[in-house]
Amino acid sequence: MNYTTNGTSHIPPNGIGALTFTPMLAPNAIFTTVYTILLILQLVLTVRFWRYYGYAIGMLGGLILELVGYIAKVQLSPNRADKNGYIMYHPPQTPFLSYLLFANKILGRYIIGLTLGPTFLSSSLYLGISALQRHYEAARFSRLSPKLFATMFILGDFICLCFIGCGGSLAAIYAENPIGVDLMIAGLATQVLFTTIFCILLALVCRKIHYHLAKDNKNSYIYCVATAAICLFIRSCWRVAELNGGFNGPLSDKEGIFIALDSIPMIIMSVLLTVTHPEFWFDKQSHLRVRSTSGFSLDSKV
Repeated sequence: MNYTTNGTSHIPPNGIGALTFTPMLAPNAIFTTVYTILLILQLVLTVRFWRYYGYAIGMLGGLILELVGYIAKVQLSPNRADKNGYIMYHPPQTPFLSYLLFANKILGRYIIGLTLGPTFLSSSLYLGISALQRHYEAARFSRLSPKLFATMFILGDFICLCFIGCGGSLAAIYAENPIGVDLMIAGLATQVLFTTIFCILLALVCRKIHYHLAKDNKNSYIYCVATAAICLFIRSCWRVAELNGGFNGPLSDKEGIFIALDSIPMIIMSVLLTVTHPEFWFDKQSHLRVRSTSGFSLDSKV
């Protein structure tokens, strides 16, 4: 069955046939420009502070995916039928495994880029707090080392990536089956869960080291990180609600809401994670120094 957007055809609710709206050129061009600038800045920071490779991988991966997604939206602005920027529906004429192995031929840049990008950015968010815990011993939890703290949340990101990746593949292959959308919703819901837990723990960290942050004039750091976490939470909740009705559900063509609850929060989060790079806040003298109860110290980079 062919899926088009004319008046007599049927658009699959759980897969992708075509865009049901025309993306706005101006805001998407602005977002593309902003992400291009942020990506260039992050490349400079990566070269300059290469020891923070974990933080850099998350930032570069997230910024590239967001940039790719918005470039696709710009390309779709003059012609929404341009399939190069969207997930294309293909009837399953080859084995299912072949589609998964060659998913890049099916999954368009628009949906996948804007869905997976924040997952990489959140990894840098978690590593930033891990660096804070290494710098301030009082910020740690008795049963969670800074490394374990970051690993726990990054594992949640990995689970989220698996759900979204597999769900996107299935949605592209089997447009009339809801399992693809359900898996993507599960991935985004996982992100909401871990972001909620992170926000709670971040609030506890703020309470534990409020005096130390004020003394060192680093209150703005925790405010920026908290704002970034809230932006991630807002965006994830919105995407769960958006996908709840399928790719072509009642919220799929509300680009104004998408910009307000996804595009702008992710821009804010990306900017804040750039200016809160650990090297800017934890200088070489402190060097993220970790002191154990025995008095032994060691230096560590994120």
